[in-house]
Amino acid sequence: MNARKLNQLFTAARREPAPLPPADFAADVLRAVRREPPARPGAANTLFNQLNRLFPRVALVASVIIALCVATEVFNSSVGEPGLDDDSTQLSAQLGLNAD
Repeated sequence: MNARKLNQLFTAARREPAPLPPADFAADVLRAVRREPPARPGAANTLFNQLNRLFPRVALVASVIIALCVATEVFNSSVGEPGLDDDSTQLSAQLGLNAD
């Protein structure tokens, strides 16, 4: 559209009277408002609710840490590093916990 036609459309729109709402518009609005259920207050923000929201994230992080520890132990044992049982034996020997 060129500018002349656009200006003609705007001029014609300005001359038109604004549409009037139906006579019972206010009553229709009030009926619609009354049909809505009242707003319920939100759930109490207790410690138990906060922990319920937090535990799935903590469980995911804990499982990732456990998987990394297992992968590290498998890698170290395949390389030839002493295993977990060797480390515990060495620690008990150093602390004098042997019955010997």
